[in-house]
Amino acid sequence: MKKWIGIFVLAALLSACGPKGKAELHLLNWSDYMPESVIKDFENREKVKVILDTYDSPEAMLSKLKAGADSEYDLVITSDYLVGQMARDNTIRTLDKSKIPNFKNLEPQFADPGFDPGSAHSVVYQWGTTGLAYREDLVKGPVDSWAVLFDPAKKVGDFLLLDEMREQVGAALKYLGDSVNSTDPTQLAAAERLLIDAKRRSKGFAGGTEIRNRLLAGDIAVGPAYSGDIISAQADNPKLKYVIPKEGATIWADSLMILSKAPNPDLAYKFINYLLEPDVAAEVSNNIGYATPVAAAMPKIKDKDNPLVYPNAQIRSRLEFIHDLGANNDAYNKIWADVKAK
Repeated sequence: MKKWIGIFVLAALLSACGPKGKAELHLLNWSDYMPESVIKDFENREKVKVILDTYDSPEAMLSKLKAGADSEYDLVITSDYLVGQMARDNTIRTLDKSKIPNFKNLEPQFADPGFDPGSAHSVVYQWGTTGLAYREDLVKGPVDSWAVLFDPAKKVGDFLLLDEMREQVGAALKYLGDSVNSTDPTQLAAAERLLIDAKRRSKGFAGGTEIRNRLLAGDIAVGPAYSGDIISAQADNPKLKYVIPKEGATIWADSLMILSKAPNPDLAYKFINYLLEPDVAAEVSNNIGYATPVAAAMPKIKDKDNPLVYPNAQIRSRLEFIHDLGANNDAYNKIWADVKAK
C-alpha cells in the first residue's frame, strides 16, 4: 500500500512540473494583458515556468472552463462581475489571505470591492474604463456620444461592436439613459433593439485587442474599447484617441482568482503576492496602460496625472461598475443570444 501511495504522490508532483522538473503555473488571461518581462522575472525568481493562455471574451473563457479546463489552470484573470457567479458555481476558491502578505498594499477601495466584499475570492489586478476609441483622421464628425454606434444619423465611420456581453449591452443602456445594471424588461428590450440595428450597420463583433489593432490598421474609424488598450497604443499612432461618452460608461476591475481545481494553488498564491509588490505593479501598469490598485506603486506610475487612466471626480460621476445580477443574468444572456442570431 505504501508503495502505491508513493507512486500516486510522485505522479501528482510530476503533473505540476514541466519536462525539466520545474513547477508550472498555468494562467488564463486576456490577450496582451501582462508584460512578458514580469512573467520572466517571476520565472527566474521562483525557478518555475509560467504557461500563459489567452482569451478575448469572458463568454469564451467561461465556456472553456466549463468544458473541463478548470482543472488545467491555476489562475484566471477576468471581469469583476463574474466573480460572484464563479464563486457560486464553485469554480474559484475562497482565498487564504495569510498566503498573500502583500495584500496590504492595495488601496482600501480595491481591498474591499463591492463585487467581492473583503476580496474573499479575488484580488484586483488592474482597473480602467470602457469608452470609445477612434481615429481622428478617419472619423467624419465628433465622437463624444454612444450615438456614433446607435444613431444612424450620427455615424462617423465604419465601426465594430465589442464582443463582451455586459459591456456592449451596458453601452446601449447608457445611451438610453439607463443603468448598465438595469433589470427592467422594457429598458432591456429597447437596448436589444438598438444592438440588433447597430449590428446590421457594423462590421461585426470583436474583442478589445482586435478593435485596437483594426483601428491602428485603419480598417475601422471608431469602436468601443478598453482605456488601457488605446492609451498604450497611442505611441504607435497619435491620431488614435479615447473618450468617455457624455452619457457615461463603465468603470471596471479585472481580478485574479485561483481555480478550485487548480493543480498548483501554492504557486498561484506566490504569483498573486508577487504582482502586489509596488515595483512589479508599476511595471505592469506602465507597460499595458491600465490603472494599478496598488497604492504604494503610484509614485512610479508614469500616467498618474492622466484623467483617462485615473479619472477625476467629474469623470467618475459618469461611470458605473457592472454588477453580478444573479438570476437576472439570464435576461442579458437571452439578449446577447438574440443579438448574435439576428
